Amino acid sequence: MKKLCLSWIAIVVIILVVLTGCGKQNNLGPDTAVKADSGRVITDMAGRKVVLPPVIQKVYPVSPVESILLYTIDPEFLPGWSYFMGADQADYILPAYRDLPVLGWINRGSTGNVEEIMKMKPDIILMVNDITQANKDYADELEKMTKIPVVFLDKEMTKMEQTYLTAGKVLGREERVTELAAYCRETIGMVAEKKALLANRRPVTVYYAEGRGGLETEPRGSWHTEIIQFVGGLNVADPDLPGGSNIGRSPVSLEQVMVWNPEVILVGYFRDGESSSFPAIMEDRGWQNIQAVGNRRVYEIPTGPFNWFDRPPGINRLIGIRWVANLLYPDVYPFDFRSEVKRFYALFYHYQLSEQELDKLVTGTQRK
Repeated sequence: MKKLCLSWIAIVVIILVVLTGCGKQNNLGPDTAVKADSGRVITDMAGRKVVLPPVIQKVYPVSPVESILLYTIDPEFLPGWSYFMGADQADYILPAYRDLPVLGWINRGSTGNVEEIMKMKPDIILMVNDITQANKDYADELEKMTKIPVVFLDKEMTKMEQTYLTAGKVLGREERVTELAAYCRETIGMVAEKKALLANRRPVTVYYAEGRGGLETEPRGSWHTEIIQFVGGLNVADPDLPGGSNIGRSPVSLEQVMVWNPEVILVGYFRDGESSSFPAIMEDRGWQNIQAVGNRRVYEIPTGPFNWFDRPPGINRLIGIRWVANLLYPDVYPFDFRSEVKRFYALFYHYQLSEQELDKLVTGTQRK
């Protein structure tokens, strides 16, 4: 009888242990972090369980998107930039972080840089990208190769609020990201709220001019031009436009642009020795019959410290959403350029713009 009682007690204890374990496992959700071993277990935005170290001080960004995100939250996490920053961009970065080393990019197959990551000994690797199976697999591969936790956040423009909130939990900066996430929510919500006012309007047509002569562009549906359609405009470049060899930029002819005859032209360019095509577009006789040029609705996209429109596709696009929305529909999207840009740079870039710096940013962004 005594042995039988002991057996029943043992069974009850085992059941309680199993149930307790199951309960802990079920508490792991996308918005929770619990203790596990010596660190925390979080579920990142890709649904991956990641064990974090108890203290995070250094974070490796796999591309410029993560570099900018880290800088906006707390630049002390940032060991370096993902690309060389031109002097006209670095002017808007806090002096202590302008000369950080250039880390480069980490992409699938670029295993030569993995060794450099490991030498740097970051506490975690941060990856912000589209949530696809291929990208999830790469995050797992990178974690396996480096033995460093990889946290995967969503790149989608409408998910920036959640990206900030998740990053804040991971990095222990919940209070800081609350105000950044609120700006994301405000910006995306503004567009959602105003779209009903555009329902019965014909969309404003836009050409995105890239390259030295302005004769490279991105087709409709490309993430490079996502802001145009997001605020209710229409990218004139056809979806089946052949891809270009220069980071997706597709070559087009001036004759084709004339056929498209856009109402607005947005001018973008790189900083690695490439000059703006704005002067050529405004002065070349071939462009003069295009209505955007005739009506002086050609605008140069600001790039300091980060491009407002598409490169890279990060939180820097928030101010671009407000700017482009106002350019296309000024009666629907009011935009006090000077006060809003000052607000954004102070909040996200820790930088108080002077009146002279504002004058420099406004050059090319207003109607000519």
